[in-house]
Amino acid sequence: MKLNIANILYLFFRLAPFIIVCYFTVQSIFNQDLKGLIYLIGLLVACTSSMMIGNTFTPHPQSSDIAANAKCNLLTLGENGAISNFPLSQTVLGYTLAYLSYFIGIYKLETQNIATFIFFPILVIADMIWNTINNCSSGEYMLASLIIGGIIGAFWAMIIDSTQMSNLTYFSGISNNEVCSVPSKGLYKCKSVKKKPNV
Repeated sequence: MKLNIANILYLFFRLAPFIIVCYFTVQSIFNQDLKGLIYLIGLLVACTSSMMIGNTFTPHPQSSDIAANAKCNLLTLGENGAISNFPLSQTVLGYTLAYLSYFIGIYKLETQNIATFIFFPILVIADMIWNTINNCSSGEYMLASLIIGGIIGAFWAMIIDSTQMSNLTYFSGISNNEVCSVPSKGLYKCKSVKKKPNV
């Protein structure tokens, strides 16, 4: 594969769900907290649910072209091809966006997280476009996968928030008032000290 802009973007968008999961996991390891583990538990529930629901539907009729099929199944577990009829990339992106959005919304952190609301929709749309162009999945399957991930992400965030343990959430309830405060007026008393001359 040649290193050009198109191929780099292709790799980035195809690996984005994996990169996101690794980011949350590694950040949790470096910070020595359970936030990444909590995120991963919910994500596993979302992906398992998406696979179970998706596998009750008939597989999307992929192109008979071996190269097109190889593009769709570039990253798989085992040698049996796709493990889910629904694209799990949409589940991961939907789950992550809903999980983060819940805490951002509850704790009024929208202004500090504008990039989240720009970046994730771009990833979701780019993944949908790629899957459509390469005939890897249908619009209905992608939308269903996104909705399943989103519902479980929001529900999992609600459960974590109900524990009242702020150390388990990525956005631990820091409000705008706690981030920045206006300095108050103070009264200072000055005292002059005479310096003794050196002899």
